[in-house]
Amino acid sequence: MNGTSRQKVTVIGAGIVGTVAANYLLREGHEVTLIDRAGPGEATSFGNAGGITCAAVVPIAYPGMIKDIPGWLLDPNGPLYLHWSYLPQVLPWLIKFLRAGRRDRVERISKALATLNIPTFDAYRPLLKDAGLEHLFHQTGQLFVYRSKRAFERDRFGIDLKRATGLRLDVLDGDEIRQLEPSLAPIFPAAYFIPDNGHCKNPFRLVQGLAEYFVRRGGALVREEVLGFEMGARGPGTLITRGGRRASDVTVIAAGVWSNALTKQLGFDVPIITQRGYHVTLPDPGVMPRIMVLPMDNKIAITPMEMGLRLAGTVELAKLESPPNYARAKCLLRIGREIFPGLRTEGYTEWMGNRPCFPDSLPVLGPVPGLGDTFVAFGHGHHGLLSASQTGKVIAELIGGRPPSIDLTPFRIDRFSKNS
Repeated sequence: MNGTSRQKVTVIGAGIVGTVAANYLLREGHEVTLIDRAGPGEATSFGNAGGITCAAVVPIAYPGMIKDIPGWLLDPNGPLYLHWSYLPQVLPWLIKFLRAGRRDRVERISKALATLNIPTFDAYRPLLKDAGLEHLFHQTGQLFVYRSKRAFERDRFGIDLKRATGLRLDVLDGDEIRQLEPSLAPIFPAAYFIPDNGHCKNPFRLVQGLAEYFVRRGGALVREEVLGFEMGARGPGTLITRGGRRASDVTVIAAGVWSNALTKQLGFDVPIITQRGYHVTLPDPGVMPRIMVLPMDNKIAITPMEMGLRLAGTVELAKLESPPNYARAKCLLRIGREIFPGLRTEGYTEWMGNRPCFPDSLPVLGPVPGLGDTFVAFGHGHHGLLSASQTGKVIAELIGGRPPSIDLTPFRIDRFSKNS
């Protein structure tokens, strides 16, 4: 491909990943169409926790996790819930997931995540500046709290992986926790603080703002569902949608958990599932932490936002089409009342979203083998907002004919055809 030529690029998926990629491509002079069956940010990107966690280098699976799973499943406030009727369908994925938690594999995965996540603020900066959205990002740090020193020590492996990034990590005792974040109940004797982390105070407005900027700069935003492709010499030359057919020189698939319906037509049936997450947002909480707080025993995130205080998290394994189970959201309220004395929950809203997750906690990113003009950028799991900026930058580099700024070997879509 001629790296200096103007390409007609279609990005499928208007969540945070696709919207960022579309903006990066437009900056490089390509003719870009962003297409989705929903509006920008209206699916999974709408309700995430807002964390911008540069040191997010620990995969979801970790050594010894299998011993924790029974307790989580039996705890009504626990971080994991399984629809048992879904078990036969999800079991092959779970086996791959637990294998990915071996220490040697975790260390390799962690290094790959570091290349994708550590540059996040730098990769976002030019887009936010041009779109006038810098005020939505706060690089004020994140506080990771534990209800016992024993729980902190059990997490030492993951903490050491974060330290290995070279980012600053401060270990705090109970008094230091209360000095840093006095709104918390005095129930946390151990914590660590990463000052280079931060949060977005309105993830939905971020996606919408980037999409609006994309249109102002000449990008085309189309609300249609892509059903499949008509193949050309180098890949999908035409997209088949519910509204007809659309020509495209280059195609980027960034449709989250819905992407596999398209990649299967290209010969790649990948092991992606939804790990459904929930949030509650409290418009008048009465208590507002100054920084993002992550209670590690509960595996949730608590974020001060424009619209109030958001508590987000949990993992629910269920079919994509299953209705929301808002009992999971109410668990977040119960946890919130334990953490913040006097928390007010009146008028709260609740939400469920589908995180697109691979068993090794890495997305697929890069060219589709054998199809020179087709690229993938999906499966970022719990880190879509975090990883989107570097992902979009890499997609623009590839389509522009330049070497990618990170090693894409760990993110290849065909890695699942090997034993894992």
